[in-house]
Amino acid sequence: MPLTLTLLRKRVRRLQWLCLALWFGITLLPLIMASGDDLFIGFWPLPYWLAAQGCLLGYLAIVVVYAWLVNRWERSAGCLSFDVPAAQED
Repeated sequence: MPLTLTLLRKRVRRLQWLCLALWFGITLLPLIMASGDDLFIGFWPLPYWLAAQGCLLGYLAIVVVYAWLVNRWERSAGCLSFDVPAAQED
């Protein structure tokens, strides 16, 4: 069933709010976990690892999932936000 533009906009807006909430949670997670200095990954305490590596991987995952879902929904609705050359269309 193809999506209508109104439904597409609602889905994208809901996904944007979810991504914003995830971003906020990922950003604050190292601060919340900073009190637990007894957990280590290798030689580094867990809050250091979350701040240095885990947050970046979380941000990357948010962007990839957002782009993949919105692209899929736009194809279903028949209104891509970019032009695809004719040779690359399925």
